[in-house]
Amino acid sequence: MRYKALFIAFLMFITGCAEATTSNFLLPSYTVNNINCIAVLPPENTSQNPDAGNIIADILSIGVMHKGGFDVMDRMEVERVLKERGIYMPNGIAPDNAANIGRILGVQAVFAGTVSEYRYKPSSIATEGADPVASFSLSLIDTATGQTIWSGKGNFSASGMLASGTEPLTNVVQDGVESLLDDLYDGIGARAHVPQRVCWYDPNVIFARVMMTPQPPPQQQVAVAAPAPQVQQTPVQQRIQVPPAKVSILNASGNTNASTMVGFTLIKNKINVVNVSVQRGIKPRSIIYYKPYYYEQALHIGRLLKRMPELVQSSAYSWDITLIIGRDLR
Repeated sequence: MRYKALFIAFLMFITGCAEATTSNFLLPSYTVNNINCIAVLPPENTSQNPDAGNIIADILSIGVMHKGGFDVMDRMEVERVLKERGIYMPNGIAPDNAANIGRILGVQAVFAGTVSEYRYKPSSIATEGADPVASFSLSLIDTATGQTIWSGKGNFSASGMLASGTEPLTNVVQDGVESLLDDLYDGIGARAHVPQRVCWYDPNVIFARVMMTPQPPPQQQVAVAAPAPQVQQTPVQQRIQVPPAKVSILNASGNTNASTMVGFTLIKNKINVVNVSVQRGIKPRSIIYYKPYYYEQALHIGRLLKRMPELVQSSAYSWDITLIIGRDLR
């Protein structure tokens, strides 16, 4: 055991490691079992590299998806929603504003943070040109309460006997993110969660509308000398208020990217996508199943796609409208 510990220490010395890393749960008794959908926000960037915040956010988003345990809102979708609301923060989002941004996105928690250093600094070794270094902090914040559940920070570099000044900064950031996420997930432990892999923004947060079923044109009134007695009848032609459909996307195209592409198209057009999953088997043609009174909304969705799917009224599926993507939309 003693020799093994010495060998590990030697490997860390020659290959480089994270320095001055701290991680702690600010709410020790807090449970994250009620948190499923999260968003990764670009850290507040005070470094000299204007892209540092977005780079760290992208790496963190991928890291959380690989770790599992949470559904992660796509980073492009986060940017789209914020742009739609007129929110533009070129220097990233400060942790103090993160909870408000998360509530706008409709997620249950957000990752936020700060990055103070992201650069190549002159190497202490005369034969080397520069060493990649990064300093940043991360926090997991409950959007409902605004409380910080966990925070971690560190100064990361590739300084070691075998470290090269040409090593990409992104490698250093990836190692640092993985180190902090390891601490977070060790503290969380096993949790009850049914992964959906992707969580979508709910347009109803900022977009509410009521669609009406189409009505036939009014019939021409014919004057008669003695109108027949009117009989009280239950009106059959009336304006029925239909709320925005909850739409499910099932990918049966054989292309794993098809649901993402179709999902973005629908969300961009204010469609309330609430579920994205994979259908068993491969369908040759796309089909839209809709419940009664949702024909117009199903037709509208079909027209948004590059090819009009077949429309079938059915209550076999749980959601108001279910789009099954076939090979014609892949």
